[in-house]
Amino acid sequence: MRVDDVKPGMKGYGLTVFSGMKPQRFDVEVISTLHNFRPGQDLFLVRTKHPRLDIARTVAGMSGSPIYIDGKMIGAYAYGWLFNVEPIAGVTPIQNMLDDLRRPVPKVLAPGTAGSPLPNSSRSSGRKPRRPNRRAGIGNIKRFRGDPLKYDADLHAQQVAAHTRPILSPPAGSGLRPATTDVMVGGLGPAAFQQVTEWLAPTGLNLVQAGGGKAKKKTAATAGTSPLRYVDGGVVNVQLARGDISMNGLGTVTHVVGDKLIAFGHPMFNGGIENLPTAIGRVHWILSTQNRSFKIGEPVQPLGALVNDRQASIVVDMNRVAPTIPVELNIRGAHGAPKTNWRFEIAHDQFLAPNFTSLAIGNALKATTAERNDMTWRAKSTVSIAGAGDIEIEDFGAGAGNPIGSSTMARARLTRAMGAILNNPWKMGRITGVRVDVRVVHRRETLALRGAQLLSPEIDAGNPARVRLLLQPHYGEAMTRVIEVPVPASLAGRRLTIKLTPGYRARRLLPTPQNFDDLVQTLPNQHFPGETIVASYALPDEAAATFAGQVAKRLPPGAADALQTTTQSLAPRVFAARQKIVFPSRGYIVGEQSVTVKVRNVLR
Repeated sequence: MRVDDVKPGMKGYGLTVFSGMKPQRFDVEVISTLHNFRPGQDLFLVRTKHPRLDIARTVAGMSGSPIYIDGKMIGAYAYGWLFNVEPIAGVTPIQNMLDDLRRPVPKVLAPGTAGSPLPNSSRSSGRKPRRPNRRAGIGNIKRFRGDPLKYDADLHAQQVAAHTRPILSPPAGSGLRPATTDVMVGGLGPAAFQQVTEWLAPTGLNLVQAGGGKAKKKTAATAGTSPLRYVDGGVVNVQLARGDISMNGLGTVTHVVGDKLIAFGHPMFNGGIENLPTAIGRVHWILSTQNRSFKIGEPVQPLGALVNDRQASIVVDMNRVAPTIPVELNIRGAHGAPKTNWRFEIAHDQFLAPNFTSLAIGNALKATTAERNDMTWRAKSTVSIAGAGDIEIEDFGAGAGNPIGSSTMARARLTRAMGAILNNPWKMGRITGVRVDVRVVHRRETLALRGAQLLSPEIDAGNPARVRLLLQPHYGEAMTRVIEVPVPASLAGRRLTIKLTPGYRARRLLPTPQNFDDLVQTLPNQHFPGETIVASYALPDEAAATFAGQVAKRLPPGAADALQTTTQSLAPRVFAARQKIVFPSRGYIVGEQSVTVKVRNVLR
C-alpha cells in the first residue's frame, strides 16, 4: 500500500513470532504518519493489540514484523519509545524497503584494492592522495582508520560507533528510536560480556546475555525439525559468531521475494554492501521490562547472507554463503579442566573478526585457566592467509589473579595482526583460519632486572663491554649473569651508553611495507623474541634508513645528509643508527637498565 493511502483509524494486523518459529497475528490501528522522519522516508505510527504486547509494549526483536492493512503490506514494525506505557510503534514504509531490495549488489562481495601504500616519510609529499578503489564499498565504515601496524581494537570500536551512533540513536530531544537489533550472546563469562558491551553498545546494538544455538548444518537427523526457508514474520538472525560462543543479531523477516528478503525496517550497522552469515531462528520468550522489552531467541539453521545494510532495511540473499574464520584454541597445562579444546567461527569482517576472535579466545582462556595464583602463559598462533601462506604470532603474559581474559587478548599481537590484515591500504586480506596453542604454568616466570654493573668502566677499543646483570625471580634468591656486549674499534675515544631492554619491548628496524605481501612478512617480525634481553647503543656519526621496501642499518657519515633531499617528494626515512645485540633469557625480563662505558684509544 502506498504511503498516501494509509489513513488514521485504519485497522489491520501484523505478523511476528511470539514463541517458537511460527509467526502469529497481532492487531494494529494506524494513528498517523510522521512525514520526512528520516531522509526521504516517512514513518507510520500504529497502536498494537495483543495480550503479550499489552504487557511488553515496544519489543526489540520485532523489528521487521510486517504490517498489513486491507490485505496489503504497509511496512515493517521498526521504531518505538523507551519507557512508553502504551504499545505504540513506528512502521517503516514498505516502499522504502523495496527500494533497498532493488539496489544492485556486486556478484563478488569482496573489496578491491584499498588505495595507496603507507607513507614512507613523515614529510608531506605535496601530492594529492590516490583515491581508494571502493568498488563494492564493503566495510568502508567499519575499516580501521590509522596505521595498520598500530591497530587498536578499542580505537576501532570507537571509530565504528562514531559512524553508527548518529544513525541508530534517538533523534535529539526524543525517545523514539529503532526497536534495536538485539544481539543474543551465549557462552560468555561476565568479563567478556562487559568487554563486548563496551565495543558494541555505542554502535547502537543492544547486548542480551542469553543462550545461543550453534546453528549447525542440516543433517539427516535434524531434517524436518526446522523450516527450509524464511517466511514473512519469521525470525532471522545475523550471525556474528558461532560455535563455543555465539553472538546473533535477532530480528524479523518483513517480506520474502524469490531468493531474497528484506527485514528489520532499520539498519544494523548502516554499512551498505555487507557479507555476514544469517540463519533462521526461533524465539523462546518475549521478556517485558520497564525500559524496553525484547525477544529471547537463537538460530537453528544457517541460510544465506546479509548483503545490503541500509537506512530502511537489511537485505538477505539466501543463495549467498558469507565467509567465516574458523578459530581453534588448544590449551595445555590446565590440569583437570573439563574443556581444553575450543572452536569458533567468526564473521569475516574488518571490525568484527579481530575483536570477536580476541573475545572468544580470552573468554575461553579465562574459563579454562582461572586460578587464584601466579601463572605464566605462552600462546603461539598460526594465521592462515589466502594467497600469502601462514604466519606465526607469539603472545605471552604473566601475573597473579587470572591474568588472561578478553581485555588481555584485545591487546595481543594476534589481534593486532588480524586487524592489520583486514584493515590496510592495499586490500582486505582473506583469513582462512586461526589456530592458537596456549601453554600455561602456574608460576610467574619473570625476572626483574634490578641492576646492571660494568665489570670494567673502561675498555680498549675493539674489546667487548662485560656487564653483570642482577636478576630477581618472582620467588627465590636473586641471581647474577654476565653478558658481553661487542663494541667496534671505530668507537675509540667515545663514551658509550648501553641500554638493556626486554626483547618484547625492543622493536626491530624494518622497512615500511609497500604492499600487502610486505605487510604480511612484517607482522610476525616487529619485535625480538619475548624471552630475550636486548643490549643496544647509538652509533655516532652513522645513520639508518628505510626506502622502497629496503632497509640500511648503518650508513657512513654524510650519507644521511645526501638522502634528505628537498628536490624529491618521495625520500628515504632516516633514523639514528643503533647497534642491537640479543641475549636469550630463561623467563621474561621486567624493567630496563643502562650503563655507560668509556672506550679507550689503544693507539694513545
